[in-house]
Amino acid sequence: MDLPKLAAGDAQQASEAETQFMVDSVVPAAGGDDDANMPSLTVRVWVLGLGFTCALAFSNAYYWFRDNPVALGIPVVQLLSLPAGWLLARVLPAREFAVLGRTWTLNPGPFSVKEHVLISVFANASTSTVYALEIVVVRRLWLGAPLAFGAAVLLSLTSQLIGYSFSGVLQRFLVEPQAMAWPSTLVDVSLFRTLQAMAGSRPEMRQQQRFFWAVLAASFAWYFVPGWAFPTLTMVPLLCFAAPRSVVAQQLGDGYRGLGMLALTLDWSTISSSYTGSPLATPWSAACNLFGGFVVLMWVITPIAYYADAGGARSLPIYSSDLFAGNGSVYDVQAVLRDGRLDEEAYARYGPVRLPVQFLAMYGLCFAGITCLVSHVALNHGGDLWRTARTALREARTGRRRDVDGYAVVPWWWHGGLFVATMAAGLGACQAYDLLPWYGFLLAVAMAAALTLPVGLVEAVSNFQYGLGVVTELVAGYAWPGQATYNGSFKMFGYITARQALQLTRDQKLGRYMRVAPRHVFAAQVAGTVAAALVQLGVAYWLLDGVAGICTAAGAPFTCRKAHLFYATTAIWGVLGPQRMFGGGHAALYWLFAAGLVLPVPVWLLRRRFPRSAWRHVSLPVALTLTGYLPNMPTHNAVMFTLCCFAFNYVLLRRRRAWWCRYNFVLTAALDAGLAVSGIVGFFALQHVRVSWWGTRDHCPLSGEPASG
Repeated sequence: MDLPKLAAGDAQQASEAETQFMVDSVVPAAGGDDDANMPSLTVRVWVLGLGFTCALAFSNAYYWFRDNPVALGIPVVQLLSLPAGWLLARVLPAREFAVLGRTWTLNPGPFSVKEHVLISVFANASTSTVYALEIVVVRRLWLGAPLAFGAAVLLSLTSQLIGYSFSGVLQRFLVEPQAMAWPSTLVDVSLFRTLQAMAGSRPEMRQQQRFFWAVLAASFAWYFVPGWAFPTLTMVPLLCFAAPRSVVAQQLGDGYRGLGMLALTLDWSTISSSYTGSPLATPWSAACNLFGGFVVLMWVITPIAYYADAGGARSLPIYSSDLFAGNGSVYDVQAVLRDGRLDEEAYARYGPVRLPVQFLAMYGLCFAGITCLVSHVALNHGGDLWRTARTALREARTGRRRDVDGYAVVPWWWHGGLFVATMAAGLGACQAYDLLPWYGFLLAVAMAAALTLPVGLVEAVSNFQYGLGVVTELVAGYAWPGQATYNGSFKMFGYITARQALQLTRDQKLGRYMRVAPRHVFAAQVAGTVAAALVQLGVAYWLLDGVAGICTAAGAPFTCRKAHLFYATTAIWGVLGPQRMFGGGHAALYWLFAAGLVLPVPVWLLRRRFPRSAWRHVSLPVALTLTGYLPNMPTHNAVMFTLCCFAFNYVLLRRRRAWWCRYNFVLTAALDAGLAVSGIVGFFALQHVRVSWWGTRDHCPLSGEPASG
């Protein structure tokens, strides 16, 4: 298989062509000749899907409150649901039943790959906690009146499901076009293929199966080394070893509190983190763009501004997610609050917020990134979007609905009905419990609706999703200064709505690759989301009512670290507000919104003028994607992610193409699955085991110090 060659007039589609090559290496064998009679949304799927969803929802919500939260991920479900499906296929009776003229059975035959996919779609809704859970906890403990359970249910379901109603429009733009590949789904496709080969249905894949299990076992065993016994292997700071007494060297070389220069890792959880995803499933051109943006921010702007002492930057750490007071100490938000609102007198005594220079640069590039995204999509995809929209409107007027790959599409009234119901419930909840003014709710949903498509277009070809969190916090901070609850609610409906819409769209693409009916994917996603939200809220209220001193030191180990972080962020944006954070000289950062609109234009012109040059691979929205994660993300993640992507998706792809096509996605699926199982086993088996030696020490103790100190 050769890499696609582009005509001169198709230069702007270079990254899409590279991504499509990755798809072609995996998907043809995955779908094969589709069997429309293969069992799909069966009783077994409902039983196992809801069972795994509730189990993961309970576990992830329970450990969300603890000191060291552990998250059960989808690889665990993919591994466990296969033998469970085989067991039900063996023990359930095959008797047929007739209900309302329809015939159905508990056991339609051998457990199929479509059932396996749908169970994972069910459980995927519970791999993370519902965002509304954070608002529930913060309202209960720190801000405003507690929410009743019914109100929390309304808030959770509406924030999770409104985005799903957008997916009906997004299908035509983000699922049906071949160029919209969604590279992260290829890992799932490879995993399903490999696991299904165990049933003997694909003898030619047994070699891949043996490779998968060998790598999974190695990944499982190895993670105990950097994860518990030898944590230094998670971040090997060469500069810190070379200059153990130099503050500057450690600031540059530390991957956690510094810029990550020459910081290496032998830990797959660092290379393939939640911030970047798997490097083996990322097109090389996308990784180059991402790393380019990282270098500009972290290795050019930040050190120049910091060591030039711009705005007194040297009196603060070079890389930190904390906000600081005038004396350089961490800003105590509680000191300026009274009953959840800003105490002006206390604020005047305590003083304004100071932000590290990297934090300021990050916010500036986030401002540029959102307008850059819109401009990039308009220039490079505007014509295609307009033609697709006209076709969809024409079909809507004629009343004709098209089939996709032989399967009926999800009816428009499913999406429309869900939209009306969730909008009404969300608006009612916001008004009844003073979560957000009615116009604020509508504005948040409108923002999500306007930005979901541009964000999805970039993610579908690059594997990176541009976060809308900073923009929603900024808008809410200006609209309702001093209202922390409004800020959190606006972010939830503006950001989570878009994220959920893209999650369902991604699952629909996975369903298309695996030849699963779109209606079945939609039903599984909605049912799984409802079940997960109800279970997680039930766990939250059970713990809040039953654990004395919860979310305080007295309630250990239920200290709620994530809730404290959300509260601090909400208070900073909602109470202090962007007026105080970006006032004075920092107000110049807002000009980057205008700069972002202009930035893609010269790149677009250079592409058209030099269609075969490297400019055809440049994507500024992808380059700016990582900036929003950097206050929290270890900086060496980006470095090792790029090196690994270069090794596999550039060098190995060109020199060992046959091996790459056969094993690349199987390898990353096995590494992810082994890591997930090892993390869970290690958490329960070793959480009270403490090892102390050179390999567990902090080798960059000076990196968090200010350069002037």
